[in-house]
Amino acid sequence: MRALLTAALLLLASPALAIVGGQPAGGALTGQAALIVSTRGASCTGVVLARDVLLTAAHCVQPAADYAAVVFEAAGPRLLKATRVVLHPRFDPNSFETRRPTPDLALIKLGEPLPDRFGPADLSADPALPPQRSQFLIAGFGVIRDGDGKSAGTLRTVSLPSIGTTGGIMVRLSNGEAAGGCTGDSGGPVLADGVVVGIIGWSTASGGKRGCGGVTGATLVGPQRAWIDATARAMGASVQ
Repeated sequence: MRALLTAALLLLASPALAIVGGQPAGGALTGQAALIVSTRGASCTGVVLARDVLLTAAHCVQPAADYAAVVFEAAGPRLLKATRVVLHPRFDPNSFETRRPTPDLALIKLGEPLPDRFGPADLSADPALPPQRSQFLIAGFGVIRDGDGKSAGTLRTVSLPSIGTTGGIMVRLSNGEAAGGCTGDSGGPVLADGVVVGIIGWSTASGGKRGCGGVTGATLVGPQRAWIDATARAMGASVQ
């Protein structure tokens, strides 16, 4: 637990920002996403399905480690440790390198519920692929530039259009400028009209290079709702 607390405190060591080219999140969204930290020192974002169940990216919780959600309170960060992690059975951690997309999704069961200010997000059940140029809002607790770990820790958002889909399970987002997901935003929501339609999984810099602010990729949740619903029920939660 001490290692988890250290990871959370490091995120508070300097003014916190997130999402390349983004703005601070507001409204209901601030209670529908949570920061996830691990004993490996990494951080990700999770979507609230129930106050004790989070949906995130599988690659965030695939390595052997302890994980926890961070609740920021006046007295300092409080950790809600994960008691169970379930990865999508078709997730392949090598899928990005092989360019064969697989569902980058996982559910986390917390040992105690998030505070009352958190509540479940609405999840899309539509299996259809979004048309190109559809507009989405992405959110995450990640860094504002690649390698700037101290800039993580605050939920921020940016609006991006879709530029296509991949493998029938993933949407790619970019506005052609320096904007999008970055380290720590993985697991964050991709929303259309307030409904979560995808989970952030990866990003590139301009020209497809390693980094951030180029293209953001996300697993669509609609085609995976049967697995999400069944796994959430096994954790004692129902999905909206």
